[in-house]
Amino acid sequence: MDPRERLALSFILASAVTTFGLGGAVAYELGTNASSAATVGSAVGQSAAASANQGSAATSPAAGTQGGGGVSGGAGAPGPSANSAGSRPAVSTASIGVANGVITVGGIYDETGVLDATVERDTVRAYFNEVNAAGGVNGYRFQLVDCDSAYDPTRAHQCSQQLLSQNILAVVGWLSASGEQPEAPFLTSHGLPIIGGLGVPSEFTDALSYPVSVDLARGAAGAGLHAADLKTLEGGSLKAPGIVLLTSNFTDQVKKYLLDALHSKGITEKDFITVDATKADYTDTVIRLRSEHVDSIIAGLDPFSYARFFQAMQRQAYDVRFYGITALDKSSAAKQYGDKAFATAESLTPLIEPVGHESDPAVAEYLGAVRRYFPNQVAALDLYSEGDWVAANVFVEAVKRIGKQPVTRKALVDALNGIQNYQTGLTVPISFAPGTSHDPNHCLQWIRQQGGTWTTYSGWNCF
Repeated sequence: MDPRERLALSFILASAVTTFGLGGAVAYELGTNASSAATVGSAVGQSAAASANQGSAATSPAAGTQGGGGVSGGAGAPGPSANSAGSRPAVSTASIGVANGVITVGGIYDETGVLDATVERDTVRAYFNEVNAAGGVNGYRFQLVDCDSAYDPTRAHQCSQQLLSQNILAVVGWLSASGEQPEAPFLTSHGLPIIGGLGVPSEFTDALSYPVSVDLARGAAGAGLHAADLKTLEGGSLKAPGIVLLTSNFTDQVKKYLLDALHSKGITEKDFITVDATKADYTDTVIRLRSEHVDSIIAGLDPFSYARFFQAMQRQAYDVRFYGITALDKSSAAKQYGDKAFATAESLTPLIEPVGHESDPAVAEYLGAVRRYFPNQVAALDLYSEGDWVAANVFVEAVKRIGKQPVTRKALVDALNGIQNYQTGLTVPISFAPGTSHDPNHCLQWIRQQGGTWTTYSGWNCF
């Protein structure tokens, strides 16, 4: 296995379980299951502000193509930020991150350690390279400086300090699995706008955070509701699943919304297991679930943890309905999934699944740009890289709307807040507005393995 790909991004729901953040009923289920969907959905809105404050904390390149690298030493990770959902951090009117016709933004990525988000970093760069090659926007070109959080919340905080010292305009399309929950409010408390992200709860209740994918809690609830539509391999309804999630600083929120949704549909878990991203062998987990006679497995893991899980199932000759609620579509990892349990796997996505939609203009642009500038990353593309492509797209659109006015953080925020029904081509239309929270994407599509490939078998199901 390529050492850079030993483990990619986790649940993350991921996004998905990207990675996802429940309003009313699922459109897919309207008319038949609205009451239970609404019951589960109310919990998300009631606890959003509280979730935002949870979680443990633990050099200019050529435009678009190079990065700043990691950090070493420095202060420890912070506690909860003082920047609550209702606070209004000062946003600078100076031209920070803008010099010599180049706009510089930053991103924190798990580039080393147990996870590998370099494909997300390179996807943002690919988008910027495309824009730069076409002449830029309003006379500006774009570059991304990166910092390696190494799946370590302390390192993530050091990265935040480093990026702030580099006077970037904004954070665009970052992916730091253990860092985003505490670092999003830390960065915005310093007046730094954030566009995109994994979908952790703190990114949805902040005036300066502009996520483009689904809140992980909302996505987990949607996954739970959709479980009622799935069948076991024997053809019966799912009633007694075993659930396996990665441990993170937002697992408790995801667990609550997933279980509330399942219970609202009369589905009661046989077991609930949390695992660390470093877990090397899932044999014990598979044996445990098999001995409990679960009728299905619902899992929210990163792609390479999925690989180890499927390999353990294969060694035990164990086949059961497998429902991955995030990030099963990474082709470089899927090569290791085997052809038994994975062959009938179900999953979901808050973005158009590229497989089967390669001729769609937005999908073709995304795939083509990464293939052109970072061909070695094409196999590693997944739900999260697609989300970061959309984040870069939305950021550049906001810069376009600034027009001939000076590009400042304040101008960027005003432009973002004016985006309404923006067609990304990969998501439902995106809208933002001034206020203490932004939550533009409530929709998922259902996908399944069929004939050795992913098939999208629903339209948008919006919560």
